[in-house]
Amino acid sequence: MDITKIRQSLSTLIANYLECQECRIIDRNAERMRSGYICPVCDYVSEGGRLYFHINIHILIDLIQESYHSVNSEQVTEKLYEGEGPHDISVIIFFCTLREALLDNLISRLMTAQNLSDGVSERLLSDNKFHVQKQDKLFKSLTGVKWNDAIDMLNKNSNLDYKEIDDFVVSVVRARNNFIHEGCKWSIDRELSTNCMNNLFGLIKIYVELHNSYVHPHYKKSL
Repeated sequence: MDITKIRQSLSTLIANYLECQECRIIDRNAERMRSGYICPVCDYVSEGGRLYFHINIHILIDLIQESYHSVNSEQVTEKLYEGEGPHDISVIIFFCTLREALLDNLISRLMTAQNLSDGVSERLLSDNKFHVQKQDKLFKSLTGVKWNDAIDMLNKNSNLDYKEIDDFVVSVVRARNNFIHEGCKWSIDRELSTNCMNNLFGLIKIYVELHNSYVHPHYKKSL
């Protein structure tokens, strides 16, 4: 399936994960929407479906999709430069914002699962305001595992190469930073925005698997 050809709201296809209200396992089993469905992991009888991702995640995915396809729309303003249009730059900016929102969600879920008080959680977030701090320091503090090691462990039982996806995300962030901080847009082109589209599902999957590996066990253990 070529994700760049999809015109339906992309978030409804790649972020449609549902969460068990008891053990907090997340998957794409549509049966979880049905009241009375029994979770195969914890035997909880569902009271109805619960989407895992907040609306901000869905909106960002759809903004990426909309920006990507807007490149073919009529140019209504005179361009100040030659080369790729602003829509490909928008794809990269929204893609990086999505990555940050996904980590924020995971960190929040980890702190809730460990029953950290609001005061402790606020102090941890205050001490780790930037994405790199949350990924390299706070994630390890909450899981006992370094980010890169966690990605490597995900690869062991997956047909997706999460390390390759994570490395690609880092390259996109570098291009975003060069544009924002140095005004350099030349590393952002149609090929990069297309690769962002093609890696959206893999990016979402990284955070789904991290949730099931490090958040879900806290709830399962307490049952």
